[in-house]
Amino acid sequence: MTDELSKAIFESDLEDVKAAEDAARWSLDHRGDLEVWATVSPAGHDADKFMARLFWTRYPDDLPSVKFVDLETGAIGVAKAWPNARGFRPPSDICATWTLEGHQTHPEWKSDARYRWDGRGNVLLKTLRTLQSELDESYQGRFQT
Repeated sequence: MTDELSKAIFESDLEDVKAAEDAARWSLDHRGDLEVWATVSPAGHDADKFMARLFWTRYPDDLPSVKFVDLETGAIGVAKAWPNARGFRPPSDICATWTLEGHQTHPEWKSDARYRWDGRGNVLLKTLRTLQSELDESYQGRFQT
């Protein structure tokens, strides 16, 4: 069960995200206590929409799980729902220092200061901006199965 402090911090951060200058790039759906589904598009590809599920077990201390959701069915684990971008491994995970799945794949990152997660500040906003930056910089189209 999610602790009340995690929920309160998450909800406060979500309100701040909605007021951020770059929030117009995302459509956010608060799905669960510590879960947001964010519709994102890479820069210059406004018609290419992807829905990312961002989920924390404890916020802001834990790393977010980041998965993409099929826009038609709402299913997670559908390869065609994923963008083709740096570190993205459809349909399972994003292998990156800012995701739970990346750290599960590379447990050695936990002991290396270069890869440690910084849980200070608005972690939801930091995660959305990092995801958006990855898409803007390395997007190569929708993943083809």
